[in-house]
Amino acid sequence: MRIFSVLLLLAAGLFLLPPGTGAAGFVGPGVSPTLTRAADVLNAWDDAPCVLEGHILEKIPRKDRYLFEDESGRVVVEIEHETFGHLTVTPQDKVRLVGHVDWSSKHPNEVEVDALAIIQ
Repeated sequence: MRIFSVLLLLAAGLFLLPPGTGAAGFVGPGVSPTLTRAADVLNAWDDAPCVLEGHILEKIPRKDRYLFEDESGRVVVEIEHETFGHLTVTPQDKVRLVGHVDWSSKHPNEVEVDALAIIQ
């Protein structure tokens, strides 16, 4: 019971932090810069952070995979159904995808999307 109370207090404390505190982190030597172009994803390291803006063109046959395009090129992105939430996205919608690079020796790098927003 005591452990539960401590965990509850810790969880409640997270809501008292200023906005943006949860996303804060070290920026400097040894940290991968955030990728902002689809073309850069193809040669990036595994787990490199990325924020892409462009259009989701189509659903592709692999599970939860979509073809994304920005002004630099195209890349496959993995977006789980839950990430869409209540949003309905069309190829005409400009979206912002926040995620990280998923490297594989079997196929070109992809982006595993953690958050999605329609921006236009």
